[in-house]
Amino acid sequence: MTDSSTPSISAAGARPGTGAAHPAGGDGTRVAVIGTSTRVLCGVRDHATLLAEGLERAGASCSLYWCSRKERALRAAASEFRAWTRELEAQLEVEGADVALLHYSAFSYSHRGVPVFVHPVLSALARARIPVLSVLHEFVYPWNYAGWRGKVWALSQRALLIELVRASAGIVVTEDLAARWLASRFWLPRRPVAVAPVFSNLPQPAAHVRPAGSEPAIGLFGYAYERAAAPLVLDALAILRRRGIHVRLRLLGAPGASSAAANEWREGARLRQLDEQLSFLGPLPAQELSNALAACEVLLVSDESGPSSRKGTLAGSLASGRPVVAIDGPRSWRRVVETGAVALAQPHAGALADTLQELLSDTRRRESLGARGRSFSERETSLNVTVRAVTELLADVLPPSSQDARSESRRRSRRGRTCASGARNGGAPQRLR
Repeated sequence: MTDSSTPSISAAGARPGTGAAHPAGGDGTRVAVIGTSTRVLCGVRDHATLLAEGLERAGASCSLYWCSRKERALRAAASEFRAWTRELEAQLEVEGADVALLHYSAFSYSHRGVPVFVHPVLSALARARIPVLSVLHEFVYPWNYAGWRGKVWALSQRALLIELVRASAGIVVTEDLAARWLASRFWLPRRPVAVAPVFSNLPQPAAHVRPAGSEPAIGLFGYAYERAAAPLVLDALAILRRRGIHVRLRLLGAPGASSAAANEWREGARLRQLDEQLSFLGPLPAQELSNALAACEVLLVSDESGPSSRKGTLAGSLASGRPVVAIDGPRSWRRVVETGAVALAQPHAGALADTLQELLSDTRRRESLGARGRSFSERETSLNVTVRAVTELLADVLPPSSQDARSESRRRSRRGRTCASGARNGGAPQRLR
């Protein structure tokens, strides 16, 4: 998707910066889709854009208000957020949104891991006097990682979560464990919670793409995660090589070969004399990345926490139609395991090597596992699942009677604003792009 070069408001429809977008009028619920990113490539923004398009197909009318952060120093970043939230508040008044759909990932609203920019956004939404549905992607850091910095992140993110939940009329999370966690915290306000697994942001691979070559490739999409289990994966490859099975490990997608994460993988491969078996492909446009996944014999989900419904890398791997191997862990998604959509390996190198060897030696089993994974993706992790969860939550937050009243109030106020704006500007009111 495209991204504007400055912190931006786009009120023209679901996809920013494209000029032609979904109409913002009609009789559907007007949804203001709000979020912020710190990188040009942002899975949360892609998720928000695709979800907005899905909601529009379901009858809503969505506008995207997204801050693409540029500043890193605290004072400059605070100024950047103040300007963006002022513009956000003004546009919400002009557009007359019925509800805000706030996409939240804690580090995107943070300075050095502390979410100091949550309050300004919530304050702007409070002044707009519209209900807020919050989509919680990565909302609290775990306690036992990254030393004292991790504890600061964990504490501050939990503290700001109280304000976020209090401001929310309803919440969407991406895994059952997160829903249970929210319900079990006595210090959090109680809100309706819907669970919607993360869907793939990628298009379907081209029909002609198939694995090829004499040396099979194992693809790993999502190699830069903090818990990506690089030593375990590389040890398993070394075991396969000692057994006479030569495979390539293809690390797919962002952040790419020049990143710190890539350097760690290369160093691990060098220590095990696997240098020539490691390659990087990415970052790539969405269609090329989808094709690259489909061109691998086997795909690997190496998160030591286990395959999780909150990971877009799992969703993209399953949707590719290629067989997926995952490492079992404490947060393994039981449904994806129990339905046989992935091959689950115990978290040690020998078990992972055995699972990979069994699949690489059996074409029929690979194809069967890939088909089950794609079927599971269509049934359990599709965009439609999330659209349905959000739509049902919207129905709870916005009962029909209140929607009718809001629509009439909006029509009256817009007529007044249009006349006043036309008098000031000598024509029709202007819309920010």
